[in-house]
Formats: sequence, C-alpha cells, structure tokens
Amino acid sequence: MMRIFELNSSEISWIFIVGMILLAFSLRIMIELMDIKPKSAAFLASVVTVLVNLFLVQMLAELGSRRMLLSKPFLNLGAFSFTSYLFGIAAVQVALFIKLRRIRKSQIGKNSIKESMDNLPDGLCISKMDGTPALVNRQMQLISYEVFGKHLVNDVRCEKLVREYKISEKTKILQKNPLVIEACGKIWLFQFIKDKEKKYRETIAYNITREWGVLGEIKKKNQEIKAANKRLSEYQMAALEYTRQKEILRSKIEIHDKMGQALIYFRHYLDKKDKTEDERKGLVQLWNESLVVLDENENEGEEVKDALWKKLLETAESIGVDIHFTGTLPQGENDKNTFISIVHEALNNAIRHAEAKNVWIDINEDGLRINLTIKNDGHKPSSEIKEKGGLKNIRARLKICDGKMSIDTSEVFTLRISWLKGENYDL
Repeated sequence: MMRIFELNSSEISWIFIVGMILLAFSLRIMIELMDIKPKSAAFLASVVTVLVNLFLVQMLAELGSRRMLLSKPFLNLGAFSFTSYLFGIAAVQVALFIKLRRIRKSQIGKNSIKESMDNLPDGLCISKMDGTPALVNRQMQLISYEVFGKHLVNDVRCEKLVREYKISEKTKILQKNPLVIEACGKIWLFQFIKDKEKKYRETIAYNITREWGVLGEIKKKNQEIKAANKRLSEYQMAALEYTRQKEILRSKIEIHDKMGQALIYFRHYLDKKDKTEDERKGLVQLWNESLVVLDENENEGEEVKDALWKKLLETAESIGVDIHFTGTLPQGENDKNTFISIVHEALNNAIRHAEAKNVWIDINEDGLRINLTIKNDGHKPSSEIKEKGGLKNIRARLKICDGKMSIDTSEVFTLRISWLKGENYDL
C-alpha cells in the first residue's frame, strides 16, 4: 500500500488544492455559526473541523517542501487513509452547512437585521441620547448626504442644523412643525421618539410624497371653492339688490296707481249729487288699500324691520282687520325681509279681493327651513285661482331662497309657505 511520503509532487499539489478549498469552506461555516449561534454544538464541531483540516493541509505543505515538522510521525500513513480523512472532513462540512441553513431559517442574526433595515422605504436612525448613531439604515444615510452633504454622524446635531435652516441648497424645508423636508426628489416627514428609559432616541423619516401631493390638491380645490363661494355670494347680493329695487319700483307704480285711482274716485264722489252708502264704503275701502301700500314702502333698513311689522299690525287694525299672529319673527335680515314682504302681499289680497276681517299668521322653524301659514276669513274664490299680482310676487321672491308655496281653499283661503333659512342658502 502506497504511503503518503511516496506521493509525487503533482499528486501532492492536487490533494493540497482540495484541502485548501475544504479549509476555506470550513472557515466560512465557522464564522457564520459564530455570528448567529456561537454557543452551539454545531459551532464547536466547525472549530474542530477547521483545526483538523488545517493540520492536514500543513502535512501536505511539509510533504511538498520535504521539511518534515508536524508530519514526521504520520509519514507511514497510507495515501488512501489520508484522502479518506479529507472526504470525511468534506462530509462533516456538508452536514454543518445543512445545519447552518436550518439555523438561519429559525434565527435572525445581526446582519439580517441590518439588511432588513436597509430595505425599508423609510429612513431610520437609532442613536444614543447624545446623538451617537447605533444603527442607521441606507435610506437615512442617503437623506443625510442630500441634506448635509455627508453621512449622518450625530443625530442631535443634524436635527439642530435643520431647525436653523442650515441645509443644502438642493433641499427645502416645507414645514417646520411637524418637520417636513423635500430631499432626494421625495417628501419626508420626520418624527423624533425617545424611549421610556431615555437611553436611546429614534429618528424616522416617512416617505409622504404621495400624501403631500394629495394635500396640495386639496388645498388648491379649497381655494377654488372659496373663490366660487365668494362669486356666488356676490351674485346673490346682486340678485337680492335687484329684487329689492324691483320691489321698490313695483311699489312706487302701485302707489301711483292706487293714489291716482283713489283721487279720481274721490273727485267723482264729490261731483256726484246723489251719494249712496255703498259708494261711500267703496271710497273708504279704496283709501284703506292705499294706506296699506304706503306703509309697505315707509321703511327699508333692517334696523326698522320690527317697527315696520308693528306698523303693519296697527294699519290692519285701523282698517278693521284683526291679525292673529303665532310664533316669533325670523332673526336673519333676509328671512325677516322675506316674511314681511309675503305678509304684505297676503294682507293686500285679503283686503282687496276677499274683504277679510281676520287674518291668521303662524310661523315656525324646523332647523333648516322656515314654515309660514296665512289664513283669512274672506270670501272664497268663485273660480280657479290664477297666480298674478300679489301671489306672483310671492312666488318670485321664494325662488331666491328655495321656497315653496301651496294654496288651499277647501275650508278657508290658506297659504302654506316654506323657505330655506338665510344661513343655509347665503353661500
């Protein structure tokens, strides 16, 4: 049987190469086991494997150089036995490699934690209370390099520089509290957290590029809405002013017509020799209607609306019409103006067409709308009611404030009206 000292130089070289490969492989397994599980039997076996492999490689090196030191006692060892040892070492390394893979799956080592942190889309820095970093992931280092032109070396110092606006021209501070910075082509929200024991602090940079863009769109839309509301408000004020002026003009024309009619009738009455009681009553009725029209236009400002309402009640009483009022006057300027205008029109119709002696007015609010009911005890209409004159004016006014009107003549003449309260349609 061939002894190992009988091997030629070529055979020794090939075996030496195989031994060195096995040695490198066993060293790698030992280092990884030392990193993730240093107190295990697998790590101890890997150390023994490395030592045995190193001894065999040393023997081959001495055989190749013919300088026998450690290998002298083993010169009579068979070449087959020597190679068997190498195969045995290879088998042990394969078993240790399989064991190492199982340990990797069941445990997380230091490198695994660092790799996981580096793969995060957000920046992360864990440091001591004085700012000395203990763990900084790749993204935070990129942000630091973009903001300060260098890698992060002190977390506290970096935060102070940002608060003082001492940053690179490439970056921009979008918001100071909470801190929002534009860097690396993205938007970052910074959060600073201290642990309960006050040993470490954590700095997190969240990527809020998409959320910041959405926030910008919302702000832009809000500005557009405010501008639209302002234009609508101006339009409504113009519409209200137009309606008011139109009502004033209509009232002036009505006053002119009524007064002219009353004067002509009065002149005719004075010129007539034989005056009847019915003609006198007709003349009084015509003058009463003229007084009501005059009272409608006596006051225009909000500060005299209550006085106008009282004057209306007094005028109605003076011409023999009793107003039975239930509820309270609306508080809003537009609502009060709408209410008084509608009552004026309804009272005119009750006096002129129905010769009513009693008018019942009930007003209430249900949160969003004002509800008004007006009844009178005058003559019922002999034909279908056509909305013209006063009723047409009421309908036109209600359109401004999303109002509704219905007429019921089944028992007594009844107007049921509702409209949105001023704060709900005054945009």
